[in-house]
Amino acid sequence: MTRTLACRLLILVVFLTFSAFAAPAFAQRGEIYTIQKGDTLWDLSQRFIEDPFYWPNIWSDNPDLITNPHLIFPGQQIRILDGRLQIIPAFTDSDTEKPTETVTPTTEEQLSISVATRGDGFILVDEHPQGRIIDATDNRVLLTETDLVFVSMNAGSIARTGDTFGIYQRGDVIVHPHNKKQRLGTMMYNLGSLKVVEVRGSTVVGRIDSAYREITRGAELFYYDPPRREIALRRGTTETPGALVATQEEKGTISTGDIVFIDLGRNDDLAVGNLFYISRPRQITSEALRGAEHLDLPEEVVGAAIVTETRDNTSTALIIKSVDTASIGNRVTVATD
Repeated sequence: MTRTLACRLLILVVFLTFSAFAAPAFAQRGEIYTIQKGDTLWDLSQRFIEDPFYWPNIWSDNPDLITNPHLIFPGQQIRILDGRLQIIPAFTDSDTEKPTETVTPTTEEQLSISVATRGDGFILVDEHPQGRIIDATDNRVLLTETDLVFVSMNAGSIARTGDTFGIYQRGDVIVHPHNKKQRLGTMMYNLGSLKVVEVRGSTVVGRIDSAYREITRGAELFYYDPPRREIALRRGTTETPGALVATQEEKGTISTGDIVFIDLGRNDDLAVGNLFYISRPRQITSEALRGAEHLDLPEEVVGAAIVTETRDNTSTALIIKSVDTASIGNRVTVATD
């Protein structure tokens, strides 16, 4: 992953002019470090525990000290202990120092993250397939790379020699986890891709270029979306909250490296490269509830993900960091700072 100043555009940043003196290179286990101008949760995680994606842990573990994950204060202190970073209170209500305004990086500064997407799939709403695989040159049930197949194109769709199509298979209908009457669409599993090698009238011959899953006759063809090796992070613009609605592998628990789907898309101004946080209601202990009529605690952050593909009302994303296992229905908040 390329780490540049643009990282601070999206990952929990206070942008300030760097001071003339360098911060201590590393703190020994159990030492206290005072946050300096220009420090970010990303940088501190990288510097002290060599894991820049540790920052959700700091936010999640310190909801009262970091009420806004995009703001940290010069003068706050952290303790480095047993591979963890702990925030130490540094200010009281009477303190007047505030975090300074963030500074937007120049347009030339970018952060790209390696994602190596392949076979991510999408949620189909009203898009129509271009065609389907109807047969192959041998009698094998399962098709794979280099196999020649025969394709039937749908009315209005055109195939030319050299064209590439994505191969998909339909899955279950996705129902919104918070509204069982709302059907979001049909899960489409990306099986691979094929390239048209010959067109003779209505007969289209294709060669399977890539196979991510088992391919069989009847698989549908859609416009080809090449696998992405890197995605440039982009500042989000929507404050509309969303939810995790499905996973690629229909897993009960979700963690780093998993492909997920959310109920926000292009109509919500979501774009490829947007970062979002995943959170869930914080568990309140019986001791905390004792003597309190109401507690309004911030949600518990369980991870972060980057958008890899968008549709009108849904998007596909890759989990890049998990503090704890996420679940279908968890809240999604797009990073806009």
